[in-house]
Formats: sequence, structure tokens, C-alpha cells
Amino acid sequence: MVAAALAAAFAVLLPASITSAWIRGTILSTSGYVAAVTPVAASPAVRAAVRDAVASQVDAVLSYAETALPPSARGLAGLLGTGLAGVARNQVSQLVASQAFQRLWADANRLAHDQLIGVLIGVLIGDSELVTATGGQVALKLLPLVNDVLHAVSGLLSAMTGRAVSLPPVIAIPAAACHAITGTASSACTQIRLFPAAALAGPRHAYRLLVAVLSLVLMLTTLAFAGALAASPRRRRTLLQLTIGGTLTVLVVMTAVSWGQASLIDRAAPRYQAVTSVIVHALTAGFVTTTAWCVAGGFAITASALLSGAGAGAGGTAGTQTRSV
Repeated sequence: MVAAALAAAFAVLLPASITSAWIRGTILSTSGYVAAVTPVAASPAVRAAVRDAVASQVDAVLSYAETALPPSARGLAGLLGTGLAGVARNQVSQLVASQAFQRLWADANRLAHDQLIGVLIGVLIGDSELVTATGGQVALKLLPLVNDVLHAVSGLLSAMTGRAVSLPPVIAIPAAACHAITGTASSACTQIRLFPAAALAGPRHAYRLLVAVLSLVLMLTTLAFAGALAASPRRRRTLLQLTIGGTLTVLVVMTAVSWGQASLIDRAAPRYQAVTSVIVHALTAGFVTTTAWCVAGGFAITASALLSGAGAGAGGTAGTQTRSV
């Protein structure tokens, strides 16, 4: 009775354990997450989406610049804007097709994930280059982003002129200049307030609870498997129960995940469904691979146990017949 109960518990806990391992190794781990999403940058669908998004922003900026000019210069500005838009599109197309874009994609995802996890565990607020907590508010620092843009512009100017061009970094914005821009002498020019710092208490508690639950599930799965075998007087039969039950529940979860992937992709906007499909399958590839190996291993163990049991039964029957003769 105890062995059967533990075997049933193992069958339920096994897919939960696989899911826990996937969450810890891919969703909560920066290195695992970056490894999963880095190949996404090579997808034609993602490259096309990035190219179209950047090109649309360039077109919007050029259109705004054209309306800001006097009427007498708008005709020339229109021709110049069309040429600049074409050059920008070509440059963006070359960028997204290069290795530099893949490195930029990986670095951006690594930074974003590392910042997110750091905020959740509470170690980056106050020490981060991009996020700070002042006056009870979590704010995004703008100066590092401005300096990154200046650094990129310096590289572009150097490539265009053939000379080393280095724009000086912005260290601070004077209070008078900030007042002229925003009407206030506060830090509004250097920070964007995101949300109250107290709002992080709930997500941080949920993150700690999630980590604890994931560890507990992994431990209980191991204990259920070992306990079922230890408490069973017929371990081969219990092993079969563990394997068959675990394999069936994993198959059910695999089917549910496949349905969830399709549902998530269908909910995306039509123009972004291809991109969503690439990202979803990249993030869940580790889970699908692990479950597939578990199912294959379950079939192999089941076949081995059945064959060894049949061989032992045939040998015992033959021995009984020999003794009776």
C-alpha cells in the first residue's frame, strides 16, 4: 500500500520536477536564458521584424524633421529624407544579417535578464548602473543610456570619416539646463520613475516562494522514487509502476505544453506570429528535449523490466519441470 502510494506520488511529481528543472535552468538562470534565446537572432522572421521596426522609427523621425522645416525647404527635405530612409534601411538590413547583431542580441538579453533577476532578489537596487531606488521610487537612470548612444555614434562617425572620433561622455546635467528642459530643477532629466519601491515586495516574495517550491518538488520526487522501491516487496513490479506511471504523466504534460505553445502563438498579432513562434519554441526547447528523453528512457526501462521478468519466469518454469522429471 505504501509503495503504491509513493509510486502514484512519483508519477504526479515527475512532470512537475522536469518543469522545475527547466524553470531553474532556463527561466531563472541568466546563462540558461541567454543560451536559449541567442539562436533567435539568426531567425529570418526575427531579423525582418527588427528591420521593419527600426525602419518605421527612422521614417517617423524623418517625417517629423520634414514638417519642422520651412515650406520652401520641404521639397528638398522630402527628396533628402527619401534618400536617407533608403540608406538607413540598407544599413539596418546589413546590421541584422551580421554577427554583430547576434552579439548585440545576446548582450541585450543578458543585461535585461540579469537586471530583472537582480531586482527580484534585491541585490541591484541602489548598486545597478541602470536602476536605482531613491525617495521610495524605483527609477531608470538615463545617463548610462545616453552615454551608450554617444559611444555608438562615435563609432559610426569614426567609420564614416576614417578618423577616430570620440564624443565625451555626459557626467551630469546642470540644474539650470534641466529646468529649461522640464521646468523643474530636480533629477527629471537624468531619471525616469518607474514604480514605487514598495511595489517590489510582492514580486520578490513570489520569487523566493517559487525558488523554494522548485527545490522542494525536486527533493520530493527523488524521495518518492527511492521510498517506493525501498518499501516494496516486489521491486520489479514497483519499478514498472513507477516507469509506466511517470511516462504517461510526462506524455500528458508534453501534450499540454504543445497545446499551450500553439495557443500562445495564435494569440499574438498576425504580423508577429512568426516571431512569437521562434521565441516560444526557443525557450521551451530544453523542456521538450528533456521530456522526450524521459519518455524514451521510460519505454526502454519498461521493455527491459518486462523482458527480464519474462526470462526469469521462463527459467523458473523450466527448473520446476526438470525437478518433477
